[in-house]
Amino acid sequence: MDSYLGTLIIPITLMGCAFAASLAWAIVYFLRDKISWMAFSRAGIQIYTNDIPVWSGIVDKIERIDSNTCKSIRKQTAGLMILDPAKYKMSAEAMLVIREANQPLICAAYENHHTRELVADGVDAGLYIADKAHDIFSALRMLKKQFPELTDERSDCYACLWVHKILIPNLRKACTEKIEFYNRKIEQSGISNTIKDILIDRRDRNKVYLKNLAELAARPDIQEKSAIFYQVS
Repeated sequence: MDSYLGTLIIPITLMGCAFAASLAWAIVYFLRDKISWMAFSRAGIQIYTNDIPVWSGIVDKIERIDSNTCKSIRKQTAGLMILDPAKYKMSAEAMLVIREANQPLICAAYENHHTRELVADGVDAGLYIADKAHDIFSALRMLKKQFPELTDERSDCYACLWVHKILIPNLRKACTEKIEFYNRKIEQSGISNTIKDILIDRRDRNKVYLKNLAELAARPDIQEKSAIFYQVS
């Protein structure tokens, strides 16, 4: 019996027709939750399973959610301002500072590994934020003389603002969408138990992410540091 691309082929020529039929029905019984259709011919009995098209559809949906999340984070990040626009009247120099400060964060949005790096079990969110603060400070190093307020502390607060105002809401939305999608698929008939087990694991993982995101959003240090920018962002 050969198997490829979700298809089982039972050759009649290698065994009696009665035995082949019995074997086919035994396979139908054990795979009844994921068989799409069967075909009979002189060459044998072909049993088509639906795992591959079902999984392909699941992957496409999750990729769309991730892509939309990444796009939303990028667009919102571009609107953040590390300098008070009223103070500098949106001068070319101030706009350069804002662009340079946002560039490392926009790059992080392209990487799109936030849930694993920021809220996964055993990961210290403080390290993630510190890493982004270092990237911001490094990007602004050559501009500090002209804008003395661009300190290490301000970079740290700006990274907290980004996490609190942009990253957490977008990740929360993505996790919620994935959980709802996984639940619909888990309840759907005609999907194999193997795929449902994978979906349950991924759904539960996103539930953990949501819990960790809520805890992260409630951290007083992140809220306090973010608050210094509320009047300019």
